[in-house]
Amino acid sequence: MNRDRRKVVAAIFADVAKYSLTAGVVGAIISGQIFLPSLLALGLIACIVGLLAYFVTPKDKNEKDREK
Repeated sequence: MNRDRRKVVAAIFADVAKYSLTAGVVGAIISGQIFLPSLLALGLIACIVGLLAYFVTPKDKNEKDREK
C-alpha cells in the first residue's frame, strides 16, 4: 500500500518537472523574450523535482534482493 502511494507521488513529481519546464520554454518562445535567470531558475526547479521523483520511486523487489 505504501509502495503504491510512493509510485503515485513519484509520478506527480515527474509530471510537475516535465510540465513546468515545457511551460517555461513555450512561454519564452511565444513571448519572444528569453530571460536567462528565469530559464536557469526553471531548469533548477525541474532538476530538483526530477531528482525527488527519482528518489521517491520505490525500487523493484528484484533490485532490493540484488543489493543485499
